[in-house]
Amino acid sequence: MLFRSVHQAVTLAESKVSKGDAQVRVDLPATLPMIEGDHHQLCQVFTNLLTNAFEALDGRGQVSIKASAVAIEADPAFGGDGQAPAPAVVVDVIDDGPGIAPHMSDRIFNPFFTTKVQGSGLGLPIVRKIVDAHGGRIDLSSTPGQGTRFRVTLPVSSSASWFR
Repeated sequence: MLFRSVHQAVTLAESKVSKGDAQVRVDLPATLPMIEGDHHQLCQVFTNLLTNAFEALDGRGQVSIKASAVAIEADPAFGGDGQAPAPAVVVDVIDDGPGIAPHMSDRIFNPFFTTKVQGSGLGLPIVRKIVDAHGGRIDLSSTPGQGTRFRVTLPVSSSASWFR
């Protein structure tokens, strides 16, 4: 499902915003475990992230989408002592654009916050809401002048959920 959601998101983002000469690299290993989720909502997550990346690149540069399987250690502060690491899939959407200023990175997921003339400020809050609803998390790291990385971490499906 992740493979299909990401590839559809690339097509949708390209139809929303001109990517110009920007290059898109997708690296999704065929061996990734299954994640539980809604295809349309996950497609929206990656479409919004890619659209933002294309706009930031302004027709130049590169966007990489990389995924890998990981094991997330339980946080002992939340009663996670003794629990086995939880399997998850991490998807990074990375661009080599202008980056996000540090004073904006704290507000980037706030509803109606935007730096765009035509923006509504709802794209990234919706992304966070969808990722949260899937039991995942989204993290931002950015360096002005070097680029931005959004990391989406989603839990792996349990075999019991395959029969719901």
